[in-house]
Amino acid sequence: MFFGFRVVVPDMLGYGGSSAPIDPAHYTTKRLARDLTELLTALGVARAVVVGHDWGSFAAGRVALWHPDRVLALVLMSVPYTPPALAPTTLANVVARAPNLGYQLFFASPEGPRIIEANLPYFLTALCAPSSNHLPPPAAIATMPCVLKGDAVRAYLNAFRAQGMTGPTNYYRTTTLRCAEEAEAASAPSSSPTSTFSTSATTPASGGLRLSPTLDVLTIYGTCDPTIAPAALKSQRRFVARLTEVPLEGTGHWIMIQDAAEEPPAFVGDGDDPLQVWREHMSTGTWKDGSGDGGAVGRTVLTWLNGLGVTGGAGVARGKL
Repeated sequence: MFFGFRVVVPDMLGYGGSSAPIDPAHYTTKRLARDLTELLTALGVARAVVVGHDWGSFAAGRVALWHPDRVLALVLMSVPYTPPALAPTTLANVVARAPNLGYQLFFASPEGPRIIEANLPYFLTALCAPSSNHLPPPAAIATMPCVLKGDAVRAYLNAFRAQGMTGPTNYYRTTTLRCAEEAEAASAPSSSPTSTFSTSATTPASGGLRLSPTLDVLTIYGTCDPTIAPAALKSQRRFVARLTEVPLEGTGHWIMIQDAAEEPPAFVGDGDDPLQVWREHMSTGTWKDGSGDGGAVGRTVLTWLNGLGVTGGAGVARGKL
């Protein structure tokens, strides 16, 4: 529970304690959206405020596209809403249009997982740098800034070592597959059971996928995030009818944790599962007793939901949220 809300935070496919299939076809966002709605059903939750960061943000938006009846409101962090594809494309074509996403070609390459696994401490530190586009060489890792603090670094390193990096990087191998799924829906006739696709938030179309014009969407992003392209924000404003944007000045990609206080030791023993112990003892543990509020991001989300009239309470325990 968090301020009266029931919060469900699943390990996404390929991460943590979840399974990690080798075939990228398992990671298309249509499949992920199905998995997440099936999880809601298993938990007895009819509709939820769906929240995501980075790939989680993209997946959350796809839950709203493929299963609009399950989404009460949508919170996207660090990745603005992206409209569904109208035609199949490739990751190389995406990068050609958005060169700031060029790193994704390395993640999707056959050698990417092996290279990352061989350099995990440097990779994790570089990945979680506050906001820089320019990373120092591996020899400088001891002096590199990192938004992960305390035993969080150890927890994540152990989790990545246990699963390997093929699963996490498979998300970047889905471009052609998921775009084909969306393009097929975009060309569906109006009698299709899926929702309607539109080229804007206000223009109707004959078939396919379309974000509901009545869905409230909150996007939070850091002004120093090098992965945020102005064109992506401009596109989002065209496709989302009820949009609230909140830029966090001076913050990079990891808006949830960049300005968090130094975490106390989690007292992870040699025989413990570091990720599990960290989950129980670190920031989420302090939120359970009401001594934390999620920082700037948590306060922003709570204030926004309150403005929509969405509040935690007794109804949460009955599966309404």
